[in-house]
Amino acid sequence: MYRYFMLAQRLPLIAVLSLLGACAHPRIGTGGGVGETRAGGGGGAPDESCLLATGGVSGRSPIITIGLIDAVDPRHAPVPRNDAERIVFRHLYETPVRIDCEGHVLPELADRWAKDDGGRRWTFRLRDGGQFWDGAPVTAQDLVFGRGGVGYTLGALETRVVTVTFAKEKDDVPPLLADPGLAVTKPAPDSSWPIGTGAYWATSATTTPQEIRARSSRGDTLVFKLAGGGDARDLLDAGVDLLVTRDRALRDYAATLKDVTVVALPWDRTYVYITAEAGGTRFDGLEQAVRAEARRAEGGFWWLDLHACGLGTGAQGSSPPASTGQRRILYSRSDPTARELAGRLAALTHAVATSRAPDDFSSALDGGRDWGYVVALPRMTADVCRSAKDLLPTWPATFTALVDTRPTAIVRRGVARWTVDQDGTVHLAP
Repeated sequence: MYRYFMLAQRLPLIAVLSLLGACAHPRIGTGGGVGETRAGGGGGAPDESCLLATGGVSGRSPIITIGLIDAVDPRHAPVPRNDAERIVFRHLYETPVRIDCEGHVLPELADRWAKDDGGRRWTFRLRDGGQFWDGAPVTAQDLVFGRGGVGYTLGALETRVVTVTFAKEKDDVPPLLADPGLAVTKPAPDSSWPIGTGAYWATSATTTPQEIRARSSRGDTLVFKLAGGGDARDLLDAGVDLLVTRDRALRDYAATLKDVTVVALPWDRTYVYITAEAGGTRFDGLEQAVRAEARRAEGGFWWLDLHACGLGTGAQGSSPPASTGQRRILYSRSDPTARELAGRLAALTHAVATSRAPDDFSSALDGGRDWGYVVALPRMTADVCRSAKDLLPTWPATFTALVDTRPTAIVRRGVARWTVDQDGTVHLAP
């Protein structure tokens, strides 16, 4: 059985940041009546509190540059595995709906929806003119084919009408309709970027090791510049229009620059220590051991109860895997916060912190033969069961919540309007 050690102190905010307070406690908006068709977000225009306050913007620049600190792998699309992929995929791929930081459900690939049968069935109509990057129209079958999940089924009622049927009633628009796993894609001829339906498109011809160029039919371009192994401050000095970081030192450096605004984003990630060892240990003060803005982990964890996913209170499995016998604590090499936490835990428990490449780390976690693992989990997920399948081990484990972290958005003023989704993703405002 999983055991949870939930820590509940909140750190004071840093004065230099402009806090998006409303985004720190997102909520799902209330639904309409039975059979009520809803458009434009289902119940009114969204509050502008999700817009980043970065000064007046008269018009969108034809070229907008976004700095990336992590690597981006098109093979992961449309489900991101790090902060860089989250912001890139968010601009290229569309889910049926999206949820802003205030919990408003907004149209994306679907522009109207209705519920009936007490909320057990929801009907979504795809927007008129929706098409893939290659010009092919998007149909309900494109969304439905090969998709589904625990507790719900998808059906193509008409060419542009999708039905979602649930085992239990849903009073509000189900948040899983905003899950990246439901973004509509199809394979590309060159096997690079999957073909999506978003306003911006990218191919192998527009991608280099240094940057990704995503173009739109309107003629404007998003340029994603990768920091690579260099200093991320170089991206700021080069004048990028947006950079999302978890490094406090980079945040503080940005605060000294002219014409930029530094904005704290929602707490969006919880680091946990996973081990097959019974019981657990309380670790205090770890928020001081990392460079990211961190606080003690707060409760409300989505992995607390997975009965609805058929996983009980934890992942499946009747016995832990055989151990290697070495006291190693593994972490993903690409995650500096995981590295810092693993190093601190290793010092406290007389173990050895060992890195693995991201894909190798996932495989090692699945195997479960090492003594412990430091894993980053999203604080909020649209589809709990998919996240449990993708991110949690299948063997019985003890989970100890360590710290919550949140990123900072560094935004150049007067260039574009940016908004924040419920999961903390920053993207261009419609």
